[in-house]
Amino acid sequence: MQEIKRPVRVMVIDDERNILDIVRFNLEVEGFEVFTAADGAEALSMVQEVAPDLILCDIMMPELSGLEVCRRLKSDGRTNQIPIVMLSAKAQSQDKLDSIAAGADDFVTKPFDFGDLVARIKINLIRARQKKDVSPLTGFPGSISIEAEIKSRINRQEKFACLYVDMDNFRPFNEVYGFPQGDLAIKLLAEIIDDAVRREGNVEDFVGHGGGDDFVVITTPDRAKPIAVSLIENFDRRIAGLFREEDLQRGYFIRVDRQGKESYIPITTISIGIASNEHRRISTHWEVGEIAKETLNYAKSIPGSTFFVDRRTK
Repeated sequence: MQEIKRPVRVMVIDDERNILDIVRFNLEVEGFEVFTAADGAEALSMVQEVAPDLILCDIMMPELSGLEVCRRLKSDGRTNQIPIVMLSAKAQSQDKLDSIAAGADDFVTKPFDFGDLVARIKINLIRARQKKDVSPLTGFPGSISIEAEIKSRINRQEKFACLYVDMDNFRPFNEVYGFPQGDLAIKLLAEIIDDAVRREGNVEDFVGHGGGDDFVVITTPDRAKPIAVSLIENFDRRIAGLFREEDLQRGYFIRVDRQGKESYIPITTISIGIASNEHRRISTHWEVGEIAKETLNYAKSIPGSTFFVDRRTK
């Protein structure tokens, strides 16, 4: 059974009934589901039940100001992820500063153009989704954003290259050295990737963290190889700092399974598979994933840190 997607819910908080009615009408025309509250107390009492995707809140309201409503919502773990756009009749910088201090995500001055207001709402909804799709370990965008970025470049008919970066022997490293050390390895790789893209890539390049030790870099075809080379050189040099000296001297570490059997695991390296539409047509993000998986598997079949570029024309 296909899931029915509900419309985006917007809560509007304002003590002026005519403002509520006008905003409700215009937003409903745009396809939003709109809920209104005539004061701050009413809004706080209904926000849990409504579960809005975004809140428009007037600053100047009697008894409980919009700023106080914003502060309370942002200090509550159940509601602090809801984007809040403050509305003010004053074009004063202090209102903006006060809104930022209260935790607001955006600020709009009355009277506003409804086209601009809808655009602000959509921008803040996108930002909110992006915040949810961020790796707490590295701060990089996650799988949803990676997919969206690839789709965007395909739709714009741009030439691009996707580097799929993966650590070799990461699972046994986690088992032997412990998960905190594994997290340090992931953070280190994230730092090295970010540095390589800054040094060798373009301003518009994208870096994403799909989870675990899987990373994706989206760049132009001409910058894929320089980024990969920089990544490998720096990773091989810096990963040594996470290993015991005796393991580095041997060139491997020892994992003992539950039956007491020893396995000799090579020092962790990285493999990079590169998919590109430079010489072949790619129509979907699924194709990118399949090509990258093939090239990554081939890179992993070669000992040590390496990368492999798909050069097929069909």
